[in-house]
Amino acid sequence: MPTEAEQSTGVAVAAAEPAPAVTEAKADNESTSSATETVAAGAVPPVVDASTATEGSAPGRMPKPVIVAAAVAGVVLVALPMAFGGLLGDDNPGDGTKDAGYAQDLPPGGGFVPGVAAPPTDNSGGLPGIQPGAQPGQALPGQTADGAPVGQAGAPAQAGTPGGPAAPGAPAAGGGPGPAQQQPQRQGPPAPPAAAKTVSYEGTAGKGCGGGTGFTGVGVYSDGKAGWVNHGNGGCGTSFASIPMSGDANKDDPSAYGLWTFNTGPVTTGTCTVSVFIPNGDLTAVGGSPSVYRVYDRFAVEKGTPVGTFQVDQIANRGRWVSVGTFRINGAKLAVQLLNRGRDWSGSNKTYAHHAAATVKAKCQA
Repeated sequence: MPTEAEQSTGVAVAAAEPAPAVTEAKADNESTSSATETVAAGAVPPVVDASTATEGSAPGRMPKPVIVAAAVAGVVLVALPMAFGGLLGDDNPGDGTKDAGYAQDLPPGGGFVPGVAAPPTDNSGGLPGIQPGAQPGQALPGQTADGAPVGQAGAPAQAGTPGGPAAPGAPAAGGGPGPAQQQPQRQGPPAPPAAAKTVSYEGTAGKGCGGGTGFTGVGVYSDGKAGWVNHGNGGCGTSFASIPMSGDANKDDPSAYGLWTFNTGPVTTGTCTVSVFIPNGDLTAVGGSPSVYRVYDRFAVEKGTPVGTFQVDQIANRGRWVSVGTFRINGAKLAVQLLNRGRDWSGSNKTYAHHAAATVKAKCQA
């Protein structure tokens, strides 16, 4: 059956720890004072069952158990609102921190989830690298779709980002034009250097030849087979002259010689390769063994110094061209002189040997 205290408060009171034994009985006023001091100290006084009240209580006064039960009920009624108020928090924002496990601002339709606070509406104190309003699976700046930061191992470089391939037609990383905008201009093979214009000259001099060339017999005279003898029909390459010898193999008669001249035209200064043709004939027509020649860079050979000299064994080279060497020229003039030194006798007999003066060819180059 519920006690009188339980009926008056409507709250069940738990049994408290047994109080220490009292050695002697005290007056009612002392017991009331003790109960009041115990409540003020915040301790829960022992609960005394009404059935255990002593029969010696004064008539007309409230029993001790009733007074103690009323005090306990008052303490409990005062402490419960304070406890629930601390758990639920204050309605005024900014008055202290909220208890752990409660959300600061609950989303619509939300509620309390133990140990988890509601997610903040901004990123002022959120996770690094996550922007407000990011949707699941959406790539954020500096982050690929799979969540790996750009530039780290395992993260594919995106087109158009530093370190990644430039998008087609977009400027390359670094601000420069991309491949589609900057293409090396194709050029053809370099033009070969302009070849230096070759200046050359080629001419043939002899009886009947022209083209700036000439042949002159100096000291010509006629004395049968002892003097100058002409052969051929007078045409270039088909005619030649036989020049009498001086009678001494080492001495010239300066009054008689053959002279071929060339006006080398465009080649004013350069070199000329000289060849002489030896015709066919007997000793009286072609008998130089050897015939001696001089080369000049002027026509007036009697006033100049030869630039070269050569000799040809005519008897051994009948019917052929003989290349005799290359000589320098100056002033677009070349002259070849055939000397008349040679023996035209054998013992006490006259042989009438002659030097053949046919054609001379010159090829010159500047």
